[in-house]
Amino acid sequence: MTRQLLVLIVGTLALVPYAIKAQEPTPKKAAQPKSNQVYVKIIMPTDPADRDKDRPVVESWIAEDLKKLGQAKFTAVTGWVLLDPSPFEATDVWDGVLGNRSHCPVGADIPERAEGRIKVLLVGWHPGGARVTASLSDEPGSRAIAAVEQPKDQKGMPYVAVLIGPPPENPAPMDRKK
Repeated sequence: MTRQLLVLIVGTLALVPYAIKAQEPTPKKAAQPKSNQVYVKIIMPTDPADRDKDRPVVESWIAEDLKKLGQAKFTAVTGWVLLDPSPFEATDVWDGVLGNRSHCPVGADIPERAEGRIKVLLVGWHPGGARVTASLSDEPGSRAIAAVEQPKDQKGMPYVAVLIGPPPENPAPMDRKK
């Protein structure tokens, strides 16, 4: 019995120095990877002949997809709008004005970005706040078209085009005043 007690005490003393050994310092954090840029463009169901001459163009891939979806008449009401990548900031995308008609402004946010996927949420168009979410691969060149079904009328419904671009090559320089 004394021998067992002696082995237990010696064994415990042998473990204590190992247990209190200092941990290696944590390595410095590597630079956070740059996020891909996310762009959105709003398309409204309006005859292109009725649109202002200064309206942005509708790219051929968007036009082809809209025609496949049954939307024959449409016009872009915004150019490509770069979204703020911060999860706590939204981006104003469109003021809601189209010719002599007024809609509610549209804002966009990136509520989720994980595991190579991204979700883009847009809210606006009418007082009830129509919503549309586009989910796509978070890699440069990915693109999607999402229908905003809630404010649908006899002309059709609005659509949102989403395009993923590469991370910015040269981030804005920091202003370091001495």
